[in-house]
Amino acid sequence: FRFRSWGPWIMAEVDFVPLTHEILSQSLSQIDRAVGGGFAFTKLDCSNKELTDLGNKVENYTQLRHIILSNNKLNNIDAVTKLPHLLTLQLDNNEVNQLEALQEAELPWCQRIDLTVNKLSSVVSLAALGRLRFACFATNEITSLEGFGDHPVLEELQLQENQLTSLKGLGCLKSLRSLVVSSNQLTSLEGLDAPVLKKLDVSKNQLAALEHLDKAPACEELDVSENQLSAEDPNLPELKRLAGEKMLHSLSISGNTGDLRIEVVVVAPQIQTIDGEPVTEEDREAAVAKAEELAEAVKAKAEADEAARIAAEEEAAAAAAAAAAAQEEETG
Repeated sequence: FRFRSWGPWIMAEVDFVPLTHEILSQSLSQIDRAVGGGFAFTKLDCSNKELTDLGNKVENYTQLRHIILSNNKLNNIDAVTKLPHLLTLQLDNNEVNQLEALQEAELPWCQRIDLTVNKLSSVVSLAALGRLRFACFATNEITSLEGFGDHPVLEELQLQENQLTSLKGLGCLKSLRSLVVSSNQLTSLEGLDAPVLKKLDVSKNQLAALEHLDKAPACEELDVSENQLSAEDPNLPELKRLAGEKMLHSLSISGNTGDLRIEVVVVAPQIQTIDGEPVTEEDREAAVAKAEELAEAVKAKAEADEAARIAAEEEAAAAAAAAAAAQEEETG
C-alpha cells in the first residue's frame, strides 16, 4: 500500500506495509506446550519484512515467548506490549521514536529488550517490566535519562552511540553488572548509582574528571579511553579516584592527554591490566621513579602558587595604597 502525506509545502508518498495474516502465518514457529494446557506457537520472527504497522493481530497470540521484528520500519511498539508470557523482544533497526507504551506494558516475564538503531530521543521508566534483565538502546538519539528511574533487577544496560551529556536520571540500579555508555557526549558521571556494577564502559566521551566513580564501588573493568583525562596537575586528582576502586583490576585509558600508564600504576597499584597489557615489574619500577618526579613537581607547584599568592597580595596592597594616596591628594 502507498499513501500520500500532504504538508504545507510538499507532497510525499510513504509506503504502508501492514502485518498481514499471510506474513503472520509464515512467521510463526516453535510450537510448545501452552500455559493452561494445549499447544501454541511461541516464536514470531517478522524480521526483514519492511513492515510499518503491526495492527492488532499479534496480541491474539498470547503464548508468544520470543518476538523478532528486526530490520523493519516500525515507529511504535504498542502492539507488542500486552503479551503475558513474552520473554524476549527484538526491535533493532526500526524507526521507533517513543516508548510511552512500556510504562503501562503487561510484559511480566519479559527479560530482554533490544531497540538498537532506532529514533529514540529519550527513555522511560521500565518499572512495568519487573523481570527485565537486559536492555539495549544503542545507536539512537537519546539526550537525557530523566524519567528512567530505578530498576531493581536490570543486569545489563547498553546506551552507546547516543547524545548523552550525563547519567542524571538513571536512578539506582542495584542489580546492574554491565553499563555501556561509550560514544556519547558525557562530561560527567553524575547520576551513576550501581552498587554491584562489574563493567563500566564510558570510552569516547568528553570526561575530564572521574567524580562520581565511587558510586560503582564493585567495578572490576573500566574503560575511559578516548576522553579528556590528563596528568597536567602533578597531584593527579582525577586519576587518584581510581585508588578508591578496590575491586578494579582492568583499565583502558589510552587516547586521553598523553600516556597515563605509569601515572595509573603510581596512584592505583591494585590495577593488574592497563590497555590490555599486564602491569609488569618494569612498570612498577618506573612508577617509583615517577612518584618521586611527581613529588618534586607538587613541591615546585606549591612554591610557585605561594609566590604567585604573595605577589598578588603585594600588588593588591600597592594598588590600594596608590588609590588611597590619590584620594587624599584630591581631598587635600
